[in-house]
Amino acid sequence: MPSTPDDKGLQSEKTRPVLRLPEVERAQFKKNFINTAVCELRFPAILEYETKQPVEIQRALRKEYPDYEKQQGVNMSDPSDKEIKHVLKSRKGDWLVTIRTYSIAVQTSKYTRWSEFLDRLEYVVDKSLAPLDTDFFTRIGLRYINDVPLGEAGQPQGWINDDLIAPIVRGIYGPVDRYVQEVRGPMSGGKFTFRHGITTIEKGKEPTYRLDFDFYEENVQADRMIDLVTGFNKEAFKFFQWALGDKAKERLGEPFSSGDK
Repeated sequence: MPSTPDDKGLQSEKTRPVLRLPEVERAQFKKNFINTAVCELRFPAILEYETKQPVEIQRALRKEYPDYEKQQGVNMSDPSDKEIKHVLKSRKGDWLVTIRTYSIAVQTSKYTRWSEFLDRLEYVVDKSLAPLDTDFFTRIGLRYINDVPLGEAGQPQGWINDDLIAPIVRGIYGPVDRYVQEVRGPMSGGKFTFRHGITTIEKGKEPTYRLDFDFYEENVQADRMIDLVTGFNKEAFKFFQWALGDKAKERLGEPFSSGDK
């Protein structure tokens, strides 16, 4: 039987090339380069959060996140649009839960291992799902922002995969103060955005190269959240390992446990 136009579309979607990274053994290292790790869960907007505090969620999370702060940001594309954020902080201030009219996010600047991050995320979702009154998320995203040190010389050669810095390695641009690229595409189980480059070089600070990995999927049932973000984490580790040069891998130190722990 000949294929119909719909069949052809389905076939092309199934065979569409996606992100393919070398398999690596997962591990936890003595050091990491993570500046920020954040998982954002978007839901159908709750308009009352523009004028009212999310009291039910704050009360449910108060034991682990006792400090509350209301923040007002500015939409750069529309300065008249002043977005309200409700921020809950852990006692040490190194874990944040940020609530907007359309999303709730768990964020840390003190990332140690995936199991701890996942436990925090599960806890927040378990306590928040009923007040949010939704059984699906319009978007789920997991993002890791890494700042890789470039040593005294301040050059990415040896620290970053040569495939990412080929124009610098070949000297095409000469000395650069800023070098930033963005790649977007499909992956197994979702989509990705990868931003990388030298963003700023500040006097008196060790130069760094930023590796910013953002994995996401849209329209996801709430009960799929754990499996989805766990898959994102595995892809993030493979992507991170591929992006590093030998010097950066040496700086990480010897692995001391499985990366799933």
